[in-house]
Amino acid sequence: MSPIITHEDELELAKIEKQLASQLKKMAGWQRTIKNIEMKLADNLSKMNIARQVLTRIFRDTFNQMQTLAREHRSNVGDEEIKQYEDIIHANDNYLETVNEYVNAIKNLAIRKEDLAIRKETFAEALSNVADKRSGLIKKALSLEKTKNKLIEGEKLTELENQLNDSQREFDRARDILLKEVDLFLQTKNEINKLWIDLKNSIKEMS
Repeated sequence: MSPIITHEDELELAKIEKQLASQLKKMAGWQRTIKNIEMKLADNLSKMNIARQVLTRIFRDTFNQMQTLAREHRSNVGDEEIKQYEDIIHANDNYLETVNEYVNAIKNLAIRKEDLAIRKETFAEALSNVADKRSGLIKKALSLEKTKNKLIEGEKLTELENQLNDSQREFDRARDILLKEVDLFLQTKNEINKLWIDLKNSIKEMS
């Protein structure tokens, strides 16, 4: 046997919706905190790449000078160390390109996370509005029920019925807006999930 659904159950739902809206806003705040950390990481990696470019240029100057000296058999430069420096220069060139791809992937993800934070906030606002409209609707329905129980008729009853109908229409509009916001939220999440895959694919040997 199914339990009887009461007005109190709907009022409880409105209360929980308010809690959910509050938590969504908190999560949006954390989303921005993480986004800022990721942007800072990307900036620091870019700065390190600039330092790596300078390092690679000096490695290349050293390598060229060693090659020049190696032509003289009496110099203290051997083929093995020249080969080691050549390998380091090649690895650094690859590193610079790889880190740039990684930085771009981080930035793309971080930028879209701001969009997700906004979506969470608009989701929360729409949900909070639905909760308010739901609560108001139930309270008007209870008020109308009490009035009917008192056998009050005529103008007062008609006024309450009109108010209830208005509240129902407001609730329906608010719920339609919420459904659209949830859909946009889910779309943004799916787009960001793809950017996470792009970030994962950008990770290669970078030491």
